[in-house]
This record gives sequence, C-alpha cells and structure tokens, in this order.
Amino acid sequence: MTLLKITMAAAVLALSVPTVMTTSASAYQCKTSYTQVQVHMPTKWAARKQARKSWSLKVKNDIHLAWSVWSIAKHKSNKCKKSGQRWVCTAKAKPCLYVVQ
Repeated sequence: MTLLKITMAAAVLALSVPTVMTTSASAYQCKTSYTQVQVHMPTKWAARKQARKSWSLKVKNDIHLAWSVWSIAKHKSNKCKKSGQRWVCTAKAKPCLYVVQ
C-alpha cells in the first residue's frame, strides 16, 4: 500500500469515529454535550429527585433509553434554590452508555 493510500485510509477512519468521548479505563461512552432540565416543586427533596427523573426521561426521549441512566452520567450537577414558596432544581449531566467489552 502506498503512503498516500495509508494516509487516506487513516483520514477516513478518523472522520468515521462517532461523536462520543471514550475512556479506555472504563466501559462507558459519553456524549460531548450536556442535557439539562429544571423542575419546580414544594420541597427541596422532591425537586431534586424529580429533576433527576426528568433528566432521565428527556435523555430517553431525545437519545435512547440506554443513555438515560443518571448514575453513570458524567459531570453531573443537581443544584437547587428556593424561589418563593417552591424549590427550583436543575439537573445537568453528559449522558453515558455502558458498553460491554
């Protein structure tokens, strides 16, 4: 194979890599962008819990069920603040997929 063909094959391979981050030490592939949801509830506990559930539902509907597991998502945050009589919680994370190797 000529050097030009090898270079072209390497370029095609590099461009065909999916748009996910992978780590060789783990069995997960993670999206490069965040998914975020915000919920309003009467208590902080309920708002925090519902924010995580809503995040999973959004990922399931937008991407796929296999990506919607909050516990394996990367760069997670679940921040809450009081707004009047209600709590506002925002769940934000990068969805990840467990990959069997």
